[in-house]
Amino acid sequence: ANRPRVTLTFAQSLDGKIAGAGGAQLALSGSESMLMTHWMRTMHQGILVGIGTALNDNPQLNIRHVPADVQPRPPAPTPIIVDTTLRLPNTCKLLQNYRVGTGLQPWIVHAQRPHHDADAFEKRRAALQSAGAELVPISTDSSGLLSMQDVLQALHIKGIKTLMVEGGARIIRSFLNQHADERAAGREGLIDNLIITLAPTLVGDEGVGYGV
Repeated sequence: ANRPRVTLTFAQSLDGKIAGAGGAQLALSGSESMLMTHWMRTMHQGILVGIGTALNDNPQLNIRHVPADVQPRPPAPTPIIVDTTLRLPNTCKLLQNYRVGTGLQPWIVHAQRPHHDADAFEKRRAALQSAGAELVPISTDSSGLLSMQDVLQALHIKGIKTLMVEGGARIIRSFLNQHADERAAGREGLIDNLIITLAPTLVGDEGVGYGV
């Protein structure tokens, strides 16, 4: 296959919600599932989230919950953000951690060419690059959107053979929908492993599901 082996993992409520109203973060994972998530990260070369999660949570995408007495230290995955229009702030924790030597260099997957305001896009691109980000440009479709299949192919070419996808809601929906489309066309799909943590709670109609 010309893509990494993909594990899609997320937490959901009993009524199938993965985010609150307007995509707000929900505390659906307990300490045990957080520990499991960090151990699973050590089994993948890359960990991918969308720009919505990056902006809402300012995540570190590391393995800090793996106990310190575990030696030798397991490898940490490369943090990867899908950020089509380069909205990630260069003050985010991912870039701060990389600059001070406590985190790996984050990769930002983005549109090769902006659909509008090219000057502002170029300024953001230069600022993120000077802040330490590895930029991964990819062609978009006519709507300015990135295909997850193209994203996976680009990551595979750059050496990512195993990838853990953690969200948020839009990325999860994109992977599930494009996986279903590929399977319906008789192809192999995008997802190899699906891990869902079920939280014993109800969110209600205002919550966001994954809509498949």
